[in-house]
Amino acid sequence: GEQRWLRSQAHAHVNDRGNLQLVGVVRDISERKRAEKKIELLMQEVIHRSNNMLTVVQAIARQTVKTGEPKTFLARFSERLDALAASQRLLAESRWSGVQIADLINAQLAHYKDFIGSRIRMSGRPYLLLPDAAQAIGMAMHELATNATKYGALSNADGRIDISWEVVSDQPEAAFILKWIELGGPTPAVSQNSNGFGKVVVGRMIEAAVKGKVSIEFRDTGLVWQLTAPVATTLERNTRSTNSEA
Repeated sequence: GEQRWLRSQAHAHVNDRGNLQLVGVVRDISERKRAEKKIELLMQEVIHRSNNMLTVVQAIARQTVKTGEPKTFLARFSERLDALAASQRLLAESRWSGVQIADLINAQLAHYKDFIGSRIRMSGRPYLLLPDAAQAIGMAMHELATNATKYGALSNADGRIDISWEVVSDQPEAAFILKWIELGGPTPAVSQNSNGFGKVVVGRMIEAAVKGKVSIEFRDTGLVWQLTAPVATTLERNTRSTNSEA
């Protein structure tokens, strides 16, 4: 009941009696055909991901031009591409099977590594993010960190940032919740009506990527950002349990 691929080769010649003879061999090439099919599927995936990546890069370029000063465009654009590349490296290392959220945040906050564990604290179980979620969350972490450096908790010597994540199931659909809470920084002066690219990334873009909802509060104690999204669009299936080991 199994389908197999065969390749036949033969050589025709006339023997001493003047009869035409075929001498050949039949080879089972099923493994090779399966490998070729796998390569074909992988190439299609590469094309698909490349097209998606180009779309993201185009969006970054358009929004950076639209909301930034011409003289700062190259620097901001390069920083955002670096953030995107950091997420892509982690995904490539995992062969696109998911990225641990702590690894993703550490990669996006690499410039602040001296603060991690003291002024930047993280807590949550070792969930694996789906590729699209990792890409969107990575960009959001970069924009939040940039904003914190310019205006928020990392703009002075006393502020700190608490980043936490969890899965909650006390609702119709289990949800993944990620929080970014700034404390001890200056009172946020950024208007909630701001439409800069950073606001787009930490709001509409990530909501579309994971079919979730973002809330942003500018409290006197600092900015509070929260993402709530279905676990089905954010986490790899084998790490969605709320009982995963820390």
